[in-house]
Amino acid sequence: MTMTNAVRGTGPFKLTGWHVLAMFGAFFGVMMAVNILFVVLALKTFSGEADHAYINGLKFNETLAAQARQAELGWTMSLGLERPTGGGAVLEARLLDRNQQPLSGAKMAGMIGRTTDSNEDRALQFSETQPGVYRAVIDQIKPGRWKFSATAQIAGAPQFSTETILSLR
Repeated sequence: MTMTNAVRGTGPFKLTGWHVLAMFGAFFGVMMAVNILFVVLALKTFSGEADHAYINGLKFNETLAAQARQAELGWTMSLGLERPTGGGAVLEARLLDRNQQPLSGAKMAGMIGRTTDSNEDRALQFSETQPGVYRAVIDQIKPGRWKFSATAQIAGAPQFSTETILSLR
């Protein structure tokens, strides 16, 4: 070997600690970049935060008591959905007492939204079309899974509330 070859380092490759450190750094750098990408994408679609989670947790016993009062009422709500042409929907809710008699005169409020995103949430305006039958018209609603929630209040009775998942086609 001449002096020139030794200076240039043209001999066989030698793995040093610096090479190993660079490989570890590159590996963990790629892992961190991918994790950050996934976190950013996840937070853009759903924040994971519940509104007033701490206060709701403190009021959990009140929630259980309200559910017990509702169970004592024996009220039920069944839903029907029509999809007329034009992309809208008509939601029909039937409110019945424990004897399967229609409950008339309820003040109903409702909400419909995506299960994973609050950007498409919208309030529903119900009107009673016949005793115990309440209808809400929804303009331009896309197909997919939707979370429906509603409350019904009749004077002198505890509030009735329900929640369900709807699949629209």
